[in-house]
Amino acid sequence: MTKYIYKALKDNKDVVEGDIEALTPRDARAKIREMGLMPLNILEPEVKTFSLSDFADNRGSIKFLSLSEKIMFVSELQVMLASGISVVEALSTIQQHSPKMKTIRLAKELQDSIISGKTFAESLNYLYHDVFGQTFIDLCATGENSGELDTTLERLLVMLRKQDNIKGNIIQALFYPCILILFMFGLLVVFARWVFPAITAFLVDNQAEVPPFSAMVIGALNFVKDFWWLCFIGIFAAIGLIIFLSRNENTRGFIDGLLVKIPVIEEFVNYINLSNYMCILSISYASGVPFVQTLNFATRTIGNKVIRQRANQVNLYIEKGATLSNAFANSCLLPGALVTMVAAGEKSGNLQKMLDDCIDVIDKKIDMVLQTLTKAVEPVMIVVLGVGVLIIAIAFIQMYLAMIQSIAMI
Repeated sequence: MTKYIYKALKDNKDVVEGDIEALTPRDARAKIREMGLMPLNILEPEVKTFSLSDFADNRGSIKFLSLSEKIMFVSELQVMLASGISVVEALSTIQQHSPKMKTIRLAKELQDSIISGKTFAESLNYLYHDVFGQTFIDLCATGENSGELDTTLERLLVMLRKQDNIKGNIIQALFYPCILILFMFGLLVVFARWVFPAITAFLVDNQAEVPPFSAMVIGALNFVKDFWWLCFIGIFAAIGLIIFLSRNENTRGFIDGLLVKIPVIEEFVNYINLSNYMCILSISYASGVPFVQTLNFATRTIGNKVIRQRANQVNLYIEKGATLSNAFANSCLLPGALVTMVAAGEKSGNLQKMLDDCIDVIDKKIDMVLQTLTKAVEPVMIVVLGVGVLIIAIAFIQMYLAMIQSIAMI
């Protein structure tokens, strides 16, 4: 057995330190919980831990994997590891039977790296750090160290599927607005390409004037038709500017702060970030990761700077000896109902189940917020479509009346 030095919470308020003998860090964590303590940090002073950052080179040939591709790869690997096959053999099997060349190359490069002497997590960090992310790799390293890589991958697979489900719901929510936009675009093309030119030619042949409002609308449509490339450049430039501002450190804080102040959007941004946060928190806690490190892993997944500041406050409260529920309440990171659930889990000694229940609640909240956003967007799109149709209709009616008058004067 190995002797581990631990730091833990006693009675949810006092920080105590000590040592305990166990086979793995996970066993040490379980024994500390049996003593009625909540483990904060577990150290193994006799073994020098290897820094994954020494291998973060992104030397793999694959620079991007979609969510569905990650799910397929992790799912195949997890199933084989759970059946007792070694990592090298599992990667070899994926190479032989995967239908996608990208997955085959991924498995081949990882296999070669592992054969050369690196662990699975070190290979991921060395080859595909940006593809999988630091948190994913750190959890894989924890799973390898505890001998439960298959279990860790199974939990990560649940998280990836949740993210894919959220992505699908967002795309579905955007489907109706996109249909309205395409309808509006098609209407403009028909009138700009055929209807207005035909009526304009008739009026010119009969020496009649085109009504001013109709002439303005036709001029705008002709500009779009003749300089469509300029319009596309403007659209892409606007999108590029938004992306640049969202990534620039000087402006990102302002944008993130603005997003958490807009009604409905604030709920969506908050719950999307909390979904990733709570998933990693639950996975890390179940994998036996020391509690302080668990919180650090979870904090990395938060993209919004305002919400990340609240998560950092949680970490500070925990380091000072506060309970998790008190830290959540004082930092205002979680809504009150979720804080109550976490507090109940702490008091009953079943925090893992309550964390999973919190994730389920957050997922349901995301679905509700998406439905609310969809219902809020639909009237706006209908108004925009109505205004566009009204402008076209007024221009058409004016030209039609002018055409009737020119016919009457013949």
